[in-house]
Amino acid sequence: MATPLENALDFLENFGFFNVVLPFLLVFTIVYAILEKSAIFGKEKIGDTESPRRSVNSMVAFVIALFVVVTKEIVVSIRESLPQIALILIIITSFMMLAGSLVTGTEPFSFEKERKWKIFLTLILFIAVLAVFLNSINWLSPIIDYVMANWDQTFLVSLIFLAIVIGVILYVVRTPDKKEA
Repeated sequence: MATPLENALDFLENFGFFNVVLPFLLVFTIVYAILEKSAIFGKEKIGDTESPRRSVNSMVAFVIALFVVVTKEIVVSIRESLPQIALILIIITSFMMLAGSLVTGTEPFSFEKERKWKIFLTLILFIAVLAVFLNSINWLSPIIDYVMANWDQTFLVSLIFLAIVIGVILYVVRTPDKKEA
């Protein structure tokens, strides 16, 4: 026997709320915020203040959001990816709570003080988010299969070696922190 809340969610699902309305609102909001922040289309003077061209920004965001909603593959990718991204956020928050509980002293715990931790966690998060989105469009398995099948091929070994060399060069030519100098 379904509860009223389950019935309401089923109604919203049948209505298209999760396939049309929520993806539209999400894409519209993100694109509009980026356009407002970047002021790509210039600024207009209203009274004594300059502000981004809101009418142009909203129209462009609206059109992009409609194109996204029409493309079913993108909507499916968003619906599959966002819960996994939320799970990653919960894992990160749990890790930060655990790390913060292990710190002794009077100062509050902060990753901002340790630049290396910040870079490391950003890199890990980038890889995790990239893997989630690649998996949502069914590209992750073929990539992993290709790498596993061609692990001993010259091309793949050359790419890995090139990545290591670039990493070492970046490490050597980096500007030292004020603490190290």
